[in-house]
Amino acid sequence: MIKKIATNTFSQIMSKASTALISIFLLSILTNYLSVELFWLYNKVYNYLWIFSFLADLWLYTIAIREITNNPNDSEKILGNVMSLRLILGIAIIVLSLFVWFFLPWYNSTLALFSIFIVSIFTLFWLMNSSLLALMQANMKVEFNFVSTTFWKIINLISIALIAFFFFPKTNTLSFDIPFLCIMGAWLLGIVINTIMNYSYASKICRIRFLFDKEYMLHIFKISLPYGLALFLSVVYFKVDIILLSLFEPREQADVSIALYSLPMKIIEVLMIVVGFYLNSILPSLSQFFDKKEIEKAKKLLAFSSEFLFSLGLIIFTLGILLRDTIILLVANKDYLSSAHQYTSSDAFLIVLLVVLFYFISSVFNYIFIASNHQSRLLKINTIVSIFNIIWNIILIPKLSFIGSWIITACSQIILLVLWYYYTRDIIRFKVNYKTIFTSIIFALFVFFMGLYLKWLSEISLFLDLIVRGGGLFLIYFLWVYFFSYHKKRKV
Repeated sequence: MIKKIATNTFSQIMSKASTALISIFLLSILTNYLSVELFWLYNKVYNYLWIFSFLADLWLYTIAIREITNNPNDSEKILGNVMSLRLILGIAIIVLSLFVWFFLPWYNSTLALFSIFIVSIFTLFWLMNSSLLALMQANMKVEFNFVSTTFWKIINLISIALIAFFFFPKTNTLSFDIPFLCIMGAWLLGIVINTIMNYSYASKICRIRFLFDKEYMLHIFKISLPYGLALFLSVVYFKVDIILLSLFEPREQADVSIALYSLPMKIIEVLMIVVGFYLNSILPSLSQFFDKKEIEKAKKLLAFSSEFLFSLGLIIFTLGILLRDTIILLVANKDYLSSAHQYTSSDAFLIVLLVVLFYFISSVFNYIFIASNHQSRLLKINTIVSIFNIIWNIILIPKLSFIGSWIITACSQIILLVLWYYYTRDIIRFKVNYKTIFTSIIFALFVFFMGLYLKWLSEISLFLDLIVRGGGLFLIYFLWVYFFSYHKKRKV
């Protein structure tokens, strides 16, 4: 079982690794081509639509994985109705997002309107594409997604590079409105290609078509609604600070704050997706264990997952502290580290990394609620944390700018960990191997001081610094942790 999960997760990590490398080049082009104001608008539009897209998703992706896993003979029925439900919700949410847009200051420009419309169509294709991925994930056949995702990211990179360097090269007289919309359109083109490719592969598993079984769609909607609201609230506390920054800071200060703040967030979000890949890989097995009352197997899988994600989160946290300036300079320019600003992207990176560490640790408990069908508790917890987050963001943003918002985000993630742990204790209790936890901490400290020493020993190029210190220390860390903690096979 672990081998199957590992293979499935590895294929997704390889997919994300390849696209992350491409994303670094994309981010570098965007931060150097677009002005601070346009990069600010770019991030605002995507954060704004991202919140609405989660309303349309209603956690149907995860619910579809669980339902198809538990009812494999009904795959066509489940997928067809989930796709139809997502299409209806997606169109409704697009209309709502365009309506709300009109009342938000600094969003209600013509350029913002067209951008939101393009990203809305992108969201519709994203919803359909993730439905296909749910079918592939439930059947442990996501390896093709590595090919399709890498291909559409390459198309994005080529398209945006052509826009920036060939069709609309940067000059002092250039109006960036048309190039900006073309960049948004490049993302839409990419997701369309990705969806078509995944459809061609997923159709080999079962017949894919829209179905409108009202009774079953209502059943799925009732199951997913608490999950969806809980997910929406989790996105609110993680994304709403961008909107609050634009509302509570003066225009020029907000432009700079959001740009400096968004850069480390964009970089880290790529790594945070790895957690979702792994947990979605174990979800089919975990759901079956709960459904069949095989609690001991569930405990072993959860213990292993907790230890693995702690080790992974810890090394990302450690290397992130060591390499944050290197990463920023690789993907952006020195303006993001300029002492002319009260805070820099490097300062924000430290808080972001703390959020990531607790996110890696806490996510396992989140999936216990999903696999065991205890969605009401998840909704209750996320409501409490979202209210806490919004109130304190409103208090701290005027005083500490984006640093205040990230401090509150970190506190919110810690509170989530505590509450999720507490409320899962009467669902299932599992014990982690503290030797693994202790070993990971010791080796992470060793890696940190070794990284500082290598930096002091010699100055090398940014790219080599990332490869030698980043890649080398990451490999050493996991070889050590594996040798001391994971070399004994665990059977689930």
